[in-house]
Amino acid sequence: MSLQRLRAQRMVTVWRDGSPNYRHTFGAIAAGANEYVAMQTTFPASRAYEPLNTLVITNLAGESVDLAINGENYALIPAGVIFTVSDQAIWSFRITNNDATNVLAGEIRANINRPPLGADELARLRTVGEAPF
Repeated sequence: MSLQRLRAQRMVTVWRDGSPNYRHTFGAIAAGANEYVAMQTTFPASRAYEPLNTLVITNLAGESVDLAINGENYALIPAGVIFTVSDQAIWSFRITNNDATNVLAGEIRANINRPPLGADELARLRTVGEAPF
């Protein structure tokens, strides 16, 4: 079997099944500090599914934090909120604590994955022949 055929089969499997869920629990973040997550170094196994395109941030802290994705400021995440980003390639992200108080370890969690394609996306792929992203 050729390398090109193997890659095509792998791509179809990822589209059909999605990726595993990669979970990151942030440590303590001092006021004004940040924590950076690069997918390839923090989760080496995620390389097989790149780019991951769904990020769910759970902020159980009493502080609001800023989210940057791929080096670009993205959103303010208020205290006590679950925030979801979907349909965007995620290579890296950063949480910055811009509050006057510290975030405790374990108060902010991130779940990153690539969900399987939906029925409409699969139908488009089969009829038009182009990837939906």
